[in-house]
Amino acid sequence: MHSLLASFCLCALLLPSAVRAAQDPLATGQGEHAAQVIGWSDDEKRFAVRLYARAPPASPQLEREPETCEGYVNSEGHPFRGSLTVLAYEGGRLLSSFPIQEAGPCTPLTQAQERLNAALKRLEALGIRMGPPAKELLFTPEIGGLRVEDGPQAPYTLEYAERIVPQPSKPKQSLQRGSLEQELSVLKEGTRTKVLSRRTSYEYSAAAAGYWRPGLDRIFLSPSGRTLVVMGAERVGNLSGGRKALRLLGVLAWSGGQLKPL
Repeated sequence: MHSLLASFCLCALLLPSAVRAAQDPLATGQGEHAAQVIGWSDDEKRFAVRLYARAPPASPQLEREPETCEGYVNSEGHPFRGSLTVLAYEGGRLLSSFPIQEAGPCTPLTQAQERLNAALKRLEALGIRMGPPAKELLFTPEIGGLRVEDGPQAPYTLEYAERIVPQPSKPKQSLQRGSLEQELSVLKEGTRTKVLSRRTSYEYSAAAAGYWRPGLDRIFLSPSGRTLVVMGAERVGNLSGGRKALRLLGVLAWSGGQLKPL
């Protein structure tokens, strides 16, 4: 096994013989996710994301949870039910999607080594070198700001703000719609500058105490600290349970003393 991938578990990097073009799962807000940035290009403009999508909970009618597939482990080495995909990006644009493990039926491990070799060749062709997971900075809503101590322009603070604009709903209608405005600013040496702004629409059901809560989830830093991958999250659920879907809000990079979208 390649030395850079030894810590990932062989099953976590198996790629099918053909890379399939797919919709960006980090743009749809669907599913329940966990993610890591696991590789960068030399100029830190391209990167790879390892995305776990957990399967929905089993039906209460089942006597026991379905068994996990052989070799399906998460980033902490624990068995999980769901799918695993490697995504390659340039800035905020999805370049390639590599389905690795399907939610069902189970993806066999017999072709592990040849798929691993194919994965390395394809990612290397994109200029992305696999390595340890990128450093993560978790956002705490109560604080409102995220202090960054790494990188050529550190220290500085990232400040997140959002505005939810609901549409009027009809009487007795549980479906809620509206628009979400999200902004990220950098505060450095007493100067505050807006560096990211996006507006999207939302829709969710308020039935059974349904809810939808957007927000900033975390920042992934490149090895030099020059590039920042900004990951948001949408928490959706009701009395039966909930999930957290990750959203790629943007990718920023320091250039000439300014933090700009990449």
